[in-house]
Amino acid sequence: MMPTDPGVPLAVAAIGEQGAQRIAEVLRSGNLTMGQQVEAFEEEMAAFLGVKHFVMVNSGSSANLLMIEALLRPANGEPLLRPGDGVIVPAIAWPTTIWPVIQLGLEPIFVDVDPNTMALDPQKIEELLGTSGFRSARAVFIIHPLGLALDMKPFTKLADEHGLLLLSDVCESLGARRDGLHAGSTSLMSSYSFYFSHHITTMEGGGVATDSQVLRDDLVSMRSHGWSRQRSDSEVFTRGINPSDAKFRFVTTGYNVRPMEIQGALGRDQLRSIDTFLTRRRAMAKRVHESLKNTKLELITGDTMPGELDPRHSWMLFPIRIRSGFGSANREKILNFLESSGVATRPVLTGNFLAQPSVRQIFKHWPNPGAFPIAQNVSETCFLVGAHHGFSEAQIGHLCDSLVAAANLLDK
Repeated sequence: MMPTDPGVPLAVAAIGEQGAQRIAEVLRSGNLTMGQQVEAFEEEMAAFLGVKHFVMVNSGSSANLLMIEALLRPANGEPLLRPGDGVIVPAIAWPTTIWPVIQLGLEPIFVDVDPNTMALDPQKIEELLGTSGFRSARAVFIIHPLGLALDMKPFTKLADEHGLLLLSDVCESLGARRDGLHAGSTSLMSSYSFYFSHHITTMEGGGVATDSQVLRDDLVSMRSHGWSRQRSDSEVFTRGINPSDAKFRFVTTGYNVRPMEIQGALGRDQLRSIDTFLTRRRAMAKRVHESLKNTKLELITGDTMPGELDPRHSWMLFPIRIRSGFGSANREKILNFLESSGVATRPVLTGNFLAQPSVRQIFKHWPNPGAFPIAQNVSETCFLVGAHHGFSEAQIGHLCDSLVAAANLLDK
């Protein structure tokens, strides 16, 4: 890379001066733990997503954990999931979509992905549910991958026909909409992440969206040790109890996964600019797509781009595929070239999750990674590059030029 070439990392810090001021204001106020700023951000996020409730936590990973916990151990009534129940998950996933299922005593049931979306393939789910070995399935945990809002109609149909709970991991796809609805908003619960590289950032941070008041109440208990504070039904548990003791009434299981006030304040500041951020990401996606049109690389899900303002995609990262016939043997050559040109790369999430060493350590008998051929093909022929709205014009120009140059290597 020439010294004057702009590097293209996977993401850049984009808090800005105004965000820094909001953080400083909170620090000066002395109100540091979860309070009014977090509560206001929750209300604003719920309105943005078009849902009734949003519960902020310290990460998207914790959001996934709480969703499963809330289904297993409600403060009132019967649980919606029980230990040993099966949860259908994609073979390409981030670990913290999978680990809560395992950690809380449920059975992950892996299904291969759709090559056009890299998300759960509903047709393969239908085929699996028709076999006697997977009658334990009680839920489907969908990932809306890398900014793509999935078509939920086939998943909703599956859930209705087979009596499945529908959960969505939308940590990668804030701002994406389909049929006028935000990704995840039609699921029983959906998780979101505000990690520094995502569409808006609270440095670390995340949350759960739901229309259920019952689940909302359990989520706010479970993020704070299991106590009754902030529940809409807290009086049910504290009636007739000394007010001092009532503050420490524990009504279900829980963790300490609360966010901080500076995260709430920063989230509010970032949310005001999200439309600008999304427009920038979509415009960059169009440039990458146009640059690669006549090359041996392609932008996966580029079909969502009749125009850069198409709401179906919010582009967390750019997924790139080596076109058919030029696959895995060339992937390392391309990645090495891009890295040497200052363009950071990474796998698509974890690649085929079944091939990860942790899976083999946990389970003695586990499906062969080769049993998921689409996930394996994605691992061998695809990769990610940065798509951050904070990139400069020079950086996006360098990214496009480098991708085209890498594609040209396949002609040699």
